[in-house]
Amino acid sequence: MAPIRVGIIGLGAIEPGLVAAGAWAASALLPSFLSSPHYELVAVCNSTVASARRSIEFHKLGSTVKAYGNPEDIANDPNVDLVAVSINVGKHYAVAKPALLAKKQVFVEWPLGANTAEAEELTKLAKDANLKTIIGTQFLADPAFAKVKELVDSGAIGKITSTEAQLSPNYGPPDVWGFDATYYLDLKSGGNEFHIAMAHFLAGFLHVLGDFATVKASFLTQYPTVKLLDQRTGQIVDPAYPRKAPDHMFVQGVLNNGAIASVNYRRNPQLVGKPTRWVITGTEGEIEFTVDGPMLQMGSHPREIRIKTAKEENGARVVAWGEGTPAHVEGVAFPGQNTAYLFEDFAVSKEGAPDFEDALRLHKLLDRILKDANPKYD
Repeated sequence: MAPIRVGIIGLGAIEPGLVAAGAWAASALLPSFLSSPHYELVAVCNSTVASARRSIEFHKLGSTVKAYGNPEDIANDPNVDLVAVSINVGKHYAVAKPALLAKKQVFVEWPLGANTAEAEELTKLAKDANLKTIIGTQFLADPAFAKVKELVDSGAIGKITSTEAQLSPNYGPPDVWGFDATYYLDLKSGGNEFHIAMAHFLAGFLHVLGDFATVKASFLTQYPTVKLLDQRTGQIVDPAYPRKAPDHMFVQGVLNNGAIASVNYRRNPQLVGKPTRWVITGTEGEIEFTVDGPMLQMGSHPREIRIKTAKEENGARVVAWGEGTPAHVEGVAFPGQNTAYLFEDFAVSKEGAPDFEDALRLHKLLDRILKDANPKYD
């Protein structure tokens, strides 16, 4: 089968491997496409043709890769099968829509839109045109996460009665942030700690256990000012930038399946235990899933699954996962490994990858949580 021909919107002239503003396409998407036999990179689109050419040259992509300076041009390239969007969420709608109107397959990094209305329109355009889509909720492609879902779906712990998740991402001091990504400190941006960090976990939660029938939420900002850091120089450029988004988010409720649930997200300077601990309890036993790293969606941190049922007479058993990973996926370095799994699923898996319908479902859950929490920010 011929490879899927890809055009990337938002590939910066940035060294792969970085986790920084504007670096995601270079660090996660590009290695995933270049390593895979299922994809061929044929075009790059940035804000100008000159910028796209600089990126093509910087990453040594070759003279056959076309450079574009607006989303309409890359969307209308007949040699592009899949348009991959990896830019600030505030522009997702504007750059993804032309590709959908041109009847292209589309990947959009999570969140799909800056708000649910944008996500709804993009989802409708894709559905009306019967287009295959992908949303960048990479946690769902993680092989350890897939094993958790397999255990739950198989009935290994019986009927689900309750679940509890504790999320404490430790990607730096809670009162320090990058000066070039202040949108992350603004709840109204659509690309903040709630809509990105917590949402990546909630995407997996929905996939395994389903939606909330009832939901209650409490949000607080415990670190109201943030030191803005220039990571290139190590200098603080603003010692007291106001945070207008929550850094502590507790969500509880009853699920559609009848289980009671609690998902608690907090930022703290010193952590006891693993940054992610998710316990799923059933009538026949319990599963514990831990991730020992700050960004569970990236897939390169140590993960462990333990299960305890009547069969495990001598305590909880560690469950193996990740067998049979293709070399071209396994070889993708941090932070892109789960992105590589995501595109592998899209290309070859019968189940496919999470799509815009899944994204819209998550957007709607986030809206329900926000409505109940009712946080006040100027």
